[in-house]
Amino acid sequence: MNMRKVKAILIGAMFGLGLVGLTFAASSTSTQTVAMQVNAICVAAVTGNPSTLTVTAPTTGGQTPASGTSATTYVQYTSTVTSGTARKITAKWETGDAAPAGCALKLQATPAGGTNQGSTAGQITMTSTAQDIVTTIRSCATGSGGTFGAQLSYALDVSDATALVAAESKTATISLTLTDAT
Repeated sequence: MNMRKVKAILIGAMFGLGLVGLTFAASSTSTQTVAMQVNAICVAAVTGNPSTLTVTAPTTGGQTPASGTSATTYVQYTSTVTSGTARKITAKWETGDAAPAGCALKLQATPAGGTNQGSTAGQITMTSTAQDIVTTIRSCATGSGGTFGAQLSYALDVSDATALVAAESKTATISLTLTDAT
């Protein structure tokens, strides 16, 4: 065999092997299985304490004293629920807590972030029995800034002016609970 033929065969073989190598190196695929899950989440916090609720003099003699109010705090929450279920927020004060004589402590929570953040249950009069203040909470995160979540509006209403005692001062511990709706 002459040298030219040998060179041609070797060049052809190298070229052919090069093409085969390129063909095998052009693509390689591996797969993974990624498991994903959303856990049930039920977390609530408040943005501090309301300002002092003070009963003050009416604008005209003979009228009932003016109620003290505060709407400076919010309950903020993160919730995930299964399809077709909801959560709620309840409020109560501790056993033994009470408003000053002649007064009633009232509370209303007003969610501002859309239907998943729930609906107000209206104004309640505080007692030691848990009462709904926000209902139909679905999966949501209200945000944690100063005015996110459900605004808490407290009012110290005068219910009996004849029972008021000047300088009477009381405090109450309010428990707000995010829980499954039943």
